Amino acid sequence: MSAILLIDDNTEILSANQNHLTKQGFEITCADTGIKALAYLNENRYDCIVLDILLPDLDGFSICKAARTITDTPILFLSCLEESDDKVRGLTSGGDDYMTKPYSLKELTARINALLRRKHDRYKQPHGDFYIDADNKIIHALGKNVLLSEREFHLFLLFYENPGKVFSKEEILDKIWFGTAESGVVAVVVLKLRRKIEFAESIIGNIENSYGAGYCLSLPKRGDNV
Repeated sequence: MSAILLIDDNTEILSANQNHLTKQGFEITCADTGIKALAYLNENRYDCIVLDILLPDLDGFSICKAARTITDTPILFLSCLEESDDKVRGLTSGGDDYMTKPYSLKELTARINALLRRKHDRYKQPHGDFYIDADNKIIHALGKNVLLSEREFHLFLLFYENPGKVFSKEEILDKIWFGTAESGVVAVVVLKLRRKIEFAESIIGNIENSYGAGYCLSLPKRGDNV
């Protein structure tokens, strides 16, 4: 189930979008201010963000730029601003698509699905002898196909999309288990994931334990994969 973050200060629009997208099988989180949205983004993982521009505290462009410092999740602007300059500004600030209000719920769903497919296709593109099959949760590396569990896969993406960033056990629990597991499970799943991908550390990197701080993905040193 794909998780979608809806950001809009219009409660009627939020409710209509939430009800429709929930019926389409998405897991929906709503935020009616920019501050709430950024708090959710710091605490959780989303597959797509639907973002209004005119919010009571932060504008959508600022939120988009801030979001891009912590995630590469697809961002769809959904705004009443119709000028081409606004659309260009939205896309250059880090957005992936732009829709204007009024709109049809069917088109909104189609745009979200297109962004999700594009994200999966990006992972499927070969990078040397390595690519990620997000649909089947398989990592292809050095001629091998490694099947990951649901938790292992999302943990891998967390590290892979944030190379060098140290995540504490508490942060990992919040982002992968949404705070519903014991902290001891993190070390177990990290160890399983590390064992599954260690054969390809020359092209993927390796998961390191930063004692007292947490875990991070250390990228391969230049020349390791030559």
